[in-house]
Amino acid sequence: MPIKILFVGATWKGSSARSLREALDQLPAVFIDEVGEDHYLPIYRSKLLRGFNRVLKHWQMGDLEREINAKLTALHPDVMMIYKGNGVSPGFVKKIKERGTFTVNVFPDLSPHAHGQSLHKAMGEYDLVISTKSFHPDGWSSIYGYSNNCVFVPHGYDPAVHLWPEAPQFQDFDVVLAASWRPEYHELMLAFARAVDGAGLRVGLAGNGWQERRSEFPASWVHAGPLYGRAYGDWIRRGKIVIAPVHTQVLIDGIRQPGDEDTTRTYELASAFCFFLHRRTPYAEKIYNEITEVPMWDTAEELAEKVFYYLPKESKRRDLAAAAHARAVPAYSIPSRAGQVLEHVRAALVARKVSKP
Repeated sequence: MPIKILFVGATWKGSSARSLREALDQLPAVFIDEVGEDHYLPIYRSKLLRGFNRVLKHWQMGDLEREINAKLTALHPDVMMIYKGNGVSPGFVKKIKERGTFTVNVFPDLSPHAHGQSLHKAMGEYDLVISTKSFHPDGWSSIYGYSNNCVFVPHGYDPAVHLWPEAPQFQDFDVVLAASWRPEYHELMLAFARAVDGAGLRVGLAGNGWQERRSEFPASWVHAGPLYGRAYGDWIRRGKIVIAPVHTQVLIDGIRQPGDEDTTRTYELASAFCFFLHRRTPYAEKIYNEITEVPMWDTAEELAEKVFYYLPKESKRRDLAAAAHARAVPAYSIPSRAGQVLEHVRAALVARKVSKP
């Protein structure tokens, strides 16, 4: 059954939205057009420009919604698929749904309550939410308070961005971490620094927020700043051991909500042929073998112990990296996930047609 989709999401190379849109476009009988959200809602690093953005956001959202509406009017798609949708108001989603277009949100983050009231309310308006979090469907009503349908399709890696077919040859770091700064990750790395103090490890941190706090970490640690696309993969492959944390401490308005069990790193590191140590979670234990593919840890002290254990064992690290790579490629790729997304959309459209009188 041919299906026509209007896709709304970021377009920069390396973004999960662009990767999914391109993967959907390669599927048979899928006809897709797009609206680049980042063309209307730019992201800036400077505080001054971010301040201007906050002032302008209402008008920027209006401009984005007008462009989406124009595309909907011209194309008459079967589905409007929005990736996360920070720039789309709940009223707009409701209006499009009432016009008869099936509305889908692909939601990649921990909580739909963590990104402002507009997104919080809009998430309940979509006909279907496809979440990358395994715990969202079961808690969609009881935890998050929504009555619409939510299904699960995991994160994945983009073969055009994250895939390397061979093991890295040049590794000048003992340990690297590439992740945006969070208080939880800050405490993890401070505890890790204490646990490996005096060992002379060459450690590198990449991602937003770390450079501003570099004085709190050992002076010998290297701070690379934010990295995207192939540059991100080039950098993580320089680490003999890559740390893969997950965000477990989630408080929304003082109420604890479920934390992460995986992230995009969970799949990107394996596809890049990295040896990595992953935070132990029930879901991670299902998708990798801890003994033969991806060793796991619960505390900074256990993480340090495993770093010391595996660092001198180059052959063992390479064997595990190859096994994780074989597990992830191609099964954990975004093209594979795109097929699952399309299956859910098709099933929902069939159910919708059957339910109509």
